[in-house]
Amino acid sequence: MPPPDSTILYQARLLGSAQVRYANPKLKVDALQDIIAITEITDSAVPVDWAAAEELAITANQLEKNPVAAEFASCPPAAGDAKNYAAWAKDFATWIQNRRRLTLLRSPSLGQFSKPGEEERDFRIRLQQIAREARDDAAEKLRAKYAPKMATLQERLRRAEAAKQREIDQAKRAKMDSVISFGSTLLGAFLGRRTVSLGTVSKAGTAMRSAGRAMGQAGDVGRAEETVAAVQQQLEDLESQFEAEVEKTAKTEHLLIETLETIELSPTRANIDVRLVALVWLPFSRTAAGGTHPAY
Repeated sequence: MPPPDSTILYQARLLGSAQVRYANPKLKVDALQDIIAITEITDSAVPVDWAAAEELAITANQLEKNPVAAEFASCPPAAGDAKNYAAWAKDFATWIQNRRRLTLLRSPSLGQFSKPGEEERDFRIRLQQIAREARDDAAEKLRAKYAPKMATLQERLRRAEAAKQREIDQAKRAKMDSVISFGSTLLGAFLGRRTVSLGTVSKAGTAMRSAGRAMGQAGDVGRAEETVAAVQQQLEDLESQFEAEVEKTAKTEHLLIETLETIELSPTRANIDVRLVALVWLPFSRTAAGGTHPAY
C-alpha cells in the first residue's frame, strides 16, 4: 500500500441517505428524489446538527467501503456510540420534512409540472413538445369528426356536377334541335313557295316548341350551376371551420414566454425512507496556514 498523501487529512462526517416521495393528488404530482447529505459530528452537547448539513451529488453506491492509506483526524466520541445513530436517523428525517422542500414549475396553460432538478429552459422545451403532440392528437380527432361531413358534401358535389353536365349536354342537344328545326322551316319558306302551307305552319310550330325546350334546358343548366356553387360553398365553409379549430390547437410559441407558477411541496413523514445513516471519512486538503478545505 502506497504511503499516505501528507497534504490530505481525512475527517469524520455523518452521512444520511434517503429516498423522498413528494406526492400531491390534487396537483397530480408524484415524484421520487434521492437525497444524500453530510454534517459534522462535534464534541458539543448536541453533536449533530442537520440544519448545517451539506447535500452531495453522489449516490450511496459511490462510497468506498474499504479503508485507504491516509491520515485520519481524531473521531468525536459520539460517533463511536452505536445508539446515537438511530436518533440521528430520526433527526435526519425531521430535517428533510421541515427543510427539504421540492420546488417545481407549473405551466398554467397546460397544467404540466417540471421534473425534480429540471431546468426552466428544459421544461419549456418539453412543454412545447407536449403541446405539439397534443395538437397532433387534437387535429387527428378533428379530422375524424369532420371526415363524414366532408365526405357527404364531396359526394353531393360530385352528383351536382354530374347533374350539371347532364343539363349542359341536354341543353346543347335541345339548342341543336331548335337550330335544325328553324333551319328546315326557313329553308322550306325560301325554296320558292309563295304561299304558307299547313305543313309550313306545323313546322314553324315545332320549331317554336324546340326553341322553348332549349330555353327551358338553359334554365335547368343555370339551376344546376347554382346547386353546384351552393354545395361548393358549404364544403369551403366546412373546411374553413375545420382549419379554424385546428389553428386554435396549433399555437405553442406562448410557451416560451408564459409566466410559470412556482409550487413548493413538503414530504410527509411516511414518505421519507431513510436508508442509511453512517460514519464516513472525507478528504480535506491542508492549507499553508494550517487549516483545511474540502477535497471531495
